[in-house]
Amino acid sequence: MRKRLSSVLLGTFSVLALASTFAFFARTSSAEEPRTEARAATPRPAAAARPTARERFHGFDPRVQELHDDVLRSPLGDGAHAELTLDPRLQDFLSRLLARYDVPRGAVVALEPSTGRVLAWAEHVSESEGFGEGDVALDASPPTASVFKLVTSAALLDAGVSPDERVCYHGGASGLELENILDDPRRDTRCVSFTYALGHSTNAVLAKLADQHLDRATLRRYATAFAFGQGLPFELSTPSSEMDVPAGRLERARASAGFWHMHMSPLHGALIAATIANDGRMPHAAIVDRVVGADSDVSYRYEPATYRAVIPRRTARTLAEMMETTTTTGTARHYFRDDAGHEFLPGIRVAGKTGTLSSERPYRGYTWFVGFAPADAPTIAVAALIVNTPEWRIKAAYAAREALRYYLVEEPHRRALEAATPATPTNP
Repeated sequence: MRKRLSSVLLGTFSVLALASTFAFFARTSSAEEPRTEARAATPRPAAAARPTARERFHGFDPRVQELHDDVLRSPLGDGAHAELTLDPRLQDFLSRLLARYDVPRGAVVALEPSTGRVLAWAEHVSESEGFGEGDVALDASPPTASVFKLVTSAALLDAGVSPDERVCYHGGASGLELENILDDPRRDTRCVSFTYALGHSTNAVLAKLADQHLDRATLRRYATAFAFGQGLPFELSTPSSEMDVPAGRLERARASAGFWHMHMSPLHGALIAATIANDGRMPHAAIVDRVVGADSDVSYRYEPATYRAVIPRRTARTLAEMMETTTTTGTARHYFRDDAGHEFLPGIRVAGKTGTLSSERPYRGYTWFVGFAPADAPTIAVAALIVNTPEWRIKAAYAAREALRYYLVEEPHRRALEAATPATPTNP
C-alpha cells in the first residue's frame, strides 16, 4: 500500500558530497580509553567524493513510501526501490502523536547510535498557525537553547573540571549579566555541583565554569567537532547549523549556557545525542538501508561508519552519567516520573538534556529534548523539537519520552505477547 510520509521530508535533496574530518591528538590513560583524546581538532585531507544522491538513488523521493513485509520503501526509477531504515511502527506512532496535539511546528528524529540508522523522522506543521511548510527535521534555524550546554560540558570535562565541583552563584535563571558570572561571596549564596547544574540547567553555573576554564578558541573547537558550522554526516544534503562564538566575555558566557548564538536542526540534535551514546564517536546517519533493482539485485547497501571521533570515551561516559540527572531530579523529571515517583520507563535509565528559549514578535516558544536510552547500553538516541505559540500544546520532553517509551517498553511488550500467543489453527 502506498502512502505519503506522515513525517514528511519535503523538497528535493542531494547527498552531502564531502565532510571534513577531525582528529584529536592525545594520550591514552587506560585500555578502556580510545587511542585519541580531545585536545585539539585538526582537519584532515579531504577524502574522495562519494556518489551523489542523484547517481545513487535515481528517482528517490523519501516522501513516498510503500509498506511491504513490515519494511517501508520508496520507489525508484526503472522498477527499483529504496528500502528505508525507518521503524514503521515507531514512525507511525510519533507521526500520530504530533498530529493529535496539532503542534504548531515540531519534529522527532530517532537514531540507532551505533549505526546511525534513522529509526523515526516524524514532523508536523499546523496549517492554522502560519508556520509554513515542513522540513522541520532538517531546519537548522531553531536556537539550540540549553542543549548547547552538552558541548560546553564536554569541553569542561576535558579541561579537568570534575562533575562534583561545586560552584556558588546568584541569579541567571532567565538571563545572564556580567555580575552573574563574577564571584561575589556576599550574593553567591547557593552552591551546587557541576552535575546538578547540568541536570537542572543552571545557567549561571555553566556560564561561570566556561568563563573560568574555556577560551574562545577551545569553545569554537568543540562546537566545530560536534558539527556546528557545517553540513551533517547524512545521505541527504543538510543546511549548516549556525555557529557564533563571540569574542566578548559576557556574550561568550551566554553562548556557553545556551542563550542564542548557536542553532541546529532536530537531525543535528539526534546526532549529538548519538555521539555521546556511542562513546564519543559521531556516526554517519542514514535513511536508506539498501537499493533493490527490478531484478531483485541489491545495488546499494548502507554500511555503518563513524564520521569522526568527537570526544574521548571517558568524557562521553561521564557526560552520559551527568545527563541522567535531567530525568531523575532535573528539568525533565516530571516527564519521566509521575507524582508518586513511578517511572514511565520502569527499570530503564534515560540520559537527556532539555532546552527552552522564546522569541517575540511573533512569539515562538522553543522546547528541546535530546537524549538516549538505556543510558548504560544505548539502543536509541532521540531529539525532539516543539515550537509553540502563546497557546502551548506539548513540550519536547513529552514527545521524546513517548518515543523512548514506545520503542523500549510498549513495542517489546507487544512482540512478547505475540510470541507467547499460539497461532490459531485454520480449518481445512
